[in-house]
Formats: sequence, C-alpha cells, structure tokens
Amino acid sequence: MLFISSLLLDFSGQRRVIPGFGVYAGAGSAGVSGADAFARSTGRPVTHVLDFAPADDWQGITAPPWLIDAHANQQARLEYSLPMFPDGAGNSLAHCAAGDYDGHWRTLAENLVTAGLSGTIVRPGWEFNGAWYSWSAAGHPRDYAQCFRSIVTTMRSVRGQRFGFDWNPTLGRHAMAAELAYPGDPYVSYIGVDAYDTADVYRHRHGRAAAARAWKQISKGDHGLAFWSRFAADHGKPLVIPEWGVTAGADGEGGGDDPAYIDHMFAFMTDPANHVAYEQYFDASSGFADHRIDGDTRFPRSRTAFDHWMGDLTR
Repeated sequence: MLFISSLLLDFSGQRRVIPGFGVYAGAGSAGVSGADAFARSTGRPVTHVLDFAPADDWQGITAPPWLIDAHANQQARLEYSLPMFPDGAGNSLAHCAAGDYDGHWRTLAENLVTAGLSGTIVRPGWEFNGAWYSWSAAGHPRDYAQCFRSIVTTMRSVRGQRFGFDWNPTLGRHAMAAELAYPGDPYVSYIGVDAYDTADVYRHRHGRAAAARAWKQISKGDHGLAFWSRFAADHGKPLVIPEWGVTAGADGEGGGDDPAYIDHMFAFMTDPANHVAYEQYFDASSGFADHRIDGDTRFPRSRTAFDHWMGDLTR
C-alpha cells in the first residue's frame, strides 16, 4: 500500500506531498457507502476508511461480521478503532497489562484475517491522554503502554497478519502528557494525532482574529501539531491524522465554518517536512459536535476551501 503517492508543486512553488486520503462516514456498511459518496463528491479515490468497534461487550470489540464484512470488499485500507476493554465495572488497563485479555486480541486478529482484512491498521485505545474514555492513561501510563504492547504482540502472533498499529493521542495535553504512555518503537507503526478545529479561544469568541489565535494553539501550542511532527520524526515513524474536521459543538465549542483551518491543515499535511502518511476527515456528526462537510453541510465556505485543495492535489 502506497501512502504518499506523489510530489507536486503548488502555485507558489512550494513542494507538496499527497498523503493517503481517508474519511470516517459512519459505521460498517453505512461508512463504506459513505466513503464511496465522499470519493465521488471530492473527485479523489479514498485510500483509507476509519471505523469504530463498539465498546459494549467483547463480541463487539473482536470484529463482529456486521462491522467488518462490508470493509472486506472495499479497496480502501481499514483503520479499526479498538477499545481496550468493554465499558463497565471489572475491566481495567491493569488487567489488560497483565495479559488477561490476550485471548480476545487473538480472536480479533483471527477474525480480521479470516475476513480478508489482514492489512488493517489497528488503533488501540485512541485519545488516551484525555479523560473521556475508560482506557484513559491518566494516572496509569505504564499499564496503558503494557496493554498496548500486549495487543500488538498477540495480534502479530496470528498467521497471515500484516497489521499496522497506530498509537493515537489527541491534540493538546488534556489529562496527561501522552508521551509518558508511549509503548516503544517496536510496537508502533504510526504516530497518530486527532486534530479538530477546537481551541480554548472559541469558548469566548469567534471570527477571523479568534480563528488565527486558535490555529496558533492547534499548531504550535502545548502538544500541538508541531510537537507531534517532531515526536514522530524523533522516533522514525510516519505521522498520521486519524481524525480531523471543522467543528460546531453543541456547547458552542469549535470554529464553525472556518475555511482558514482547512487551508492550514492541508498545508501542514502536504508539507514534506511533516511526513504525514495519511489523513482521515471525520465526515459525521454526533450529539456532541457536527463536522460534516459533504452533502447538506453547515460549513459551505469550508467545503469550498476543501474542494480547492482537492483540485490542486489531483491536477
């Protein structure tokens, strides 16, 4: 699989790379058909599709047919977001670190290989530096790192696998410094960072000046994009952006229709110095925030900026 497909020059003569072009457009078959629609709409083939295993129980985590069968027939490479254990009492990073869940990781690997998805990129315990998931590494960085190592070691032991593994904090420091939970270079294929258009300044104001200050925080703030670009380079790993998007939060968070953010993100992702292997736009909404840029979107100016980049990168 070729992730960085070519080099080009933009109108200013700046060298650019074209990273893999991905999307999250829904779960299972809905996401696959949504990715196809996204490709038609943008005029670029989708090379990566993001999906999420449900954390309700182990059956959901270990790749149920309803989730993965649709991905088996697509050309794009699947990135499988893997909860480290089901929600609920009695499950913990400590149990995972002790190897108690290794049988489930083996089942997951076997299910993916059997489905023809042996090249899946697995994203265990994403956004672990925040406090919103049960696998948060805050206060437990060693257990998180060992849990990650157990997942990788067990899944790699299954015959026929060609998995990649994405170690994926979210942008900023949040509940902890994410690098404290790094499992080690042998266990990591990609350094991922989720980078939505959210910043502290949006809690107080919007507009062009606020967007400029927000981008400064996103790009150069504490554990911002510049930090993760250096971290990935220091560890000899490609950087990836598993989730990104303009944001209109239910609580007023996010930059809303912010074409400058789109321009900044594409400039960052296509800069050869950052070694971005692939990116995945989060083209969906939830009860927390809307990021949809395709179809009936509330972000028309951002979509125009997105389309301009699509034209530049495909000419």
